[in-house]
This record gives sequence, C-alpha cells and structure tokens, in this order.
Amino acid sequence: MKTNIKELTQTIIDMIPTSLRFNAHDEAVFQKFKPFHEKLSEKLVKGFYDILFGYPTTQSIFKPDERPLREPDLQRWWQRTITGPFDINYWAWQSAVGVIHIKRKVKNPMMISIWGWILLTLQKEFSMNYSPQDTFEAMDSWHRLAITVQSLIAESYLHNYIVALAQSTGTELALLDRLVAIEVADIDPKSLS
Repeated sequence: MKTNIKELTQTIIDMIPTSLRFNAHDEAVFQKFKPFHEKLSEKLVKGFYDILFGYPTTQSIFKPDERPLREPDLQRWWQRTITGPFDINYWAWQSAVGVIHIKRKVKNPMMISIWGWILLTLQKEFSMNYSPQDTFEAMDSWHRLAITVQSLIAESYLHNYIVALAQSTGTELALLDRLVAIEVADIDPKSLS
C-alpha cells in the first residue's frame, strides 16, 4: 500500500478551493518581485532558524550541531520558491515534507506557526519597501502559496501517518476510518471545554 506522492499531491490540491490555490498569476507576481525576494533570502533563512532554535519545543527536534546542515535545505526551498516553476514536481516536494515531518517529529502546529512567521516577516519587509498596493499584491500571492503548501504538508502528514499505522498493524484503511468514525461519533464538542 505504497503512497504515490504525485497522486496524493493532486488529490490534496483538488481539495483546496481554486480561488485559494497558488496560481499562474501568483507565479507572475513572484517573478515581478524576484529581485526583492532574493535580497530577503539570508534574512529569512537566519530568522527562520533563530525562531526554531530559540524555542525549546522546536529546538528539541534538532541535534545541537544541526543548524548548518538545515540552513542550505531552506535556502534551496527559498530559491526554488521564488524562481519556480510551480509544477507537480514542486508541489510533490511540498507533500514529501509531510513525510519528513513524521520522521523528524515536527508537528503541524510547528509548521503552521513558522509559516505564520514567514508571512509576518514578508509583510513587514514589503510594507517598508513598497507601496500599500504592491504590498497587498505580493502578500495576496504569498498567502495563496502558504495555503497550498500548508495544505499539502498537513494532509500528507496525516495520510502517511495513517498509512504507516495501517501497514504496521495489518489493518485496512477502510477499517481504520470506520473505527475512527465510531470513536468520534459520541464525542460532544461542547463536552470538550
């Protein structure tokens, strides 16, 4: 029951409303601002890892001397992201991050919150260097990228986690779905408070 990452990627993309997905217009916007994006590269990579290594919960997923090994990975992601192309290979790469996060014990709140930091940092940088209209245009595209990438990573994480659980226990996915449905059927959301 091996997962085909490109098929999974397309399935996840199809779940995202079209108006919220990163699109060809957004890719053109990224090209328009590419020189500025390139100037931000070092600041984004350094700040990203300053946050992760400065917080005990996220720092614990790294080995003490690992930062110099991880920064080039993020640098490669940044360069590909600001350059494109945004094809199925790019999106499948984002889905594969979900599997990497399972292996590294990176939880979705960690991923989503660091994406928030990226967006906040970009908004600040754009607003200090561009008109409100240009800032809006750039951030609109960045938000659609974040929606698309976060959806791919989070759903790939969940899908692959469940597939691994099914395979390791010899349980069919359909049975796991039924067991989960039974378990949550009687949970009253009001009782969770």
